[in-house]
Amino acid sequence: MAIVIDPLVEAAISNLFQCVTSVLKDKVGLICNAKLELKKLQEKLERLQKAIKAIEQIPFFSNEHNRDLEVKLKDVFYDAQDIIKRYQTTIALCKKDKHSITSWNKVRKPWITLSCCFKEHVSASYQLGNEIKKINQNLNEIEQCKEMVDLLNATPKVKSEDPIGGEHDNPRETTQLINTAQPPMGRADDKEKVKKLLFDGFTESSALGKDGVFIVSIVGQGGIGKTTLAKKVFNEVEEQFGNRRWWVCVSEKPNRMGLLQKILKEVSKESKGEPLKGNTSFPDLCTQLQNELSKSKFLLVLDDLWELDWWVGEVEGILLGGAKESKILITSRKVEVSEGIGAKMHKLPQMSFDERWSLFLRVAKKQEHDLESHNLKGIGKKIVAKCGGLPLVVQKVGSLMRTKGMMKDDWESIEKSEIWKWKMPASLSSSEISGSILPGLILSYDDLPHYLKSCFVYCCIYPKDYVIERNRLVMQWIAHGLIDQDKGIDVEVIANQWIKELINRFMIEETEDKNLKLHDILHDLALYVGGKEYSHASATEHTRHLSLLDVDDAEADKDNVSEAASKLRTLLCNSYSHSK
Repeated sequence: MAIVIDPLVEAAISNLFQCVTSVLKDKVGLICNAKLELKKLQEKLERLQKAIKAIEQIPFFSNEHNRDLEVKLKDVFYDAQDIIKRYQTTIALCKKDKHSITSWNKVRKPWITLSCCFKEHVSASYQLGNEIKKINQNLNEIEQCKEMVDLLNATPKVKSEDPIGGEHDNPRETTQLINTAQPPMGRADDKEKVKKLLFDGFTESSALGKDGVFIVSIVGQGGIGKTTLAKKVFNEVEEQFGNRRWWVCVSEKPNRMGLLQKILKEVSKESKGEPLKGNTSFPDLCTQLQNELSKSKFLLVLDDLWELDWWVGEVEGILLGGAKESKILITSRKVEVSEGIGAKMHKLPQMSFDERWSLFLRVAKKQEHDLESHNLKGIGKKIVAKCGGLPLVVQKVGSLMRTKGMMKDDWESIEKSEIWKWKMPASLSSSEISGSILPGLILSYDDLPHYLKSCFVYCCIYPKDYVIERNRLVMQWIAHGLIDQDKGIDVEVIANQWIKELINRFMIEETEDKNLKLHDILHDLALYVGGKEYSHASATEHTRHLSLLDVDDAEADKDNVSEAASKLRTLLCNSYSHSK
């Protein structure tokens, strides 16, 4: 069976190789055992790098059984890198201490300086040698498993990629990004129905009508276009609500305090009301929000609601106690959420085939008559049929086909791909990535060049619906060695080019203020690929990147960061964030 290696493993190998090379080139000498073990490790890494570059890159998701191997490899590589970094830190501190010794000691007792530094250096070098020896022993054990034997004996098949310009044999277009704010084809009727419900539907007993706040919901499965439709409605009612329109993304498991803080932050920003204080108590928060909502009518969009625990009680009273003729528009995948809130529901249907075909052509930048003349129209329609009725999947696959030419073999390779038969693993059983959604997303991920895959996956460190600061993400990519620094081009320029490419491939969204967001379904995908490395709850022995950005209680942060956090390379918290 062919072997697939996660691009994150490739990045880990590359970073470790650079660390080993750096230590071996250091002018400060190494004790024999340390130098010997480092050279052994360097040889192993060189051999592994060559094997990985030589193997045929078949779809990552078709080799589920390799996940354990990849976890073991990454753990060993990260541990080795940490060992070397600790050694380098010890030597650097030793040098610093040497230069900070008083001139009196330098003149009167020079042997003390030399003795202390030599002792520290010898001890650190000896420890480095022993620890790297254990790393080599671990790698020896891993190399004996069948998957590693197959990998190291793989038949070469080199695929040329250029991290700046893309793959040489399949140059990508650099056309302007399609306007994703525009709703998918065929949603104009749905938009008018939602607006009609908002402004003409207040006779139902499910809401308070003209004497209070009226609630409307857009309900449908993930990827069907709920948020896109809600954005269109939001933008078209400015005349009715002016600047009293607020958009709040709701996390998958919100708590009352955190959600009210998010709402009040948006309300205060637009209405220029009293700014939110960091130590505001829950009763004060309720009072402040209630005062703001009662001033005049408003439209509040609560995007992507999953559950109702936060709604019952004070929150319900505050939101429904707003000014007369105010509206709340929610989006949710669950009918029971809409019913529990008492919203007038609009169920968003799947797109018809004609609508999907039109969307596919628009995103893929293909003309129907051109496809017909190249005998590709039938193949294209088979591809669209396999996407199901979800615009998200059609959009991703259309973006993939934009990179293809008019060669029949290229189109048939997509249409006949085994990916369409791939079933959801148990680890995704609670996710919305299922059915026709999964294969289309897999194809889009697999089509990414290796250098973009690692960058895309890293984005899952941020919570769902989180607005990612572009510059911060760039700095984190660079800090983790995900950006190629051997091209003679500024790494920040390269990183921003890669962001643009991810945007053009619809793998990440750009906000109005040029920051970034990951669609929640793509977030599920990235988190699955990242595996045990990434966590939004607590650290384990395999966790390297931990995010507590969606944890509101500072004490909860401390509880979640256990002794296992000593292996973390990224820690993101509400009060601060840090990358190692």
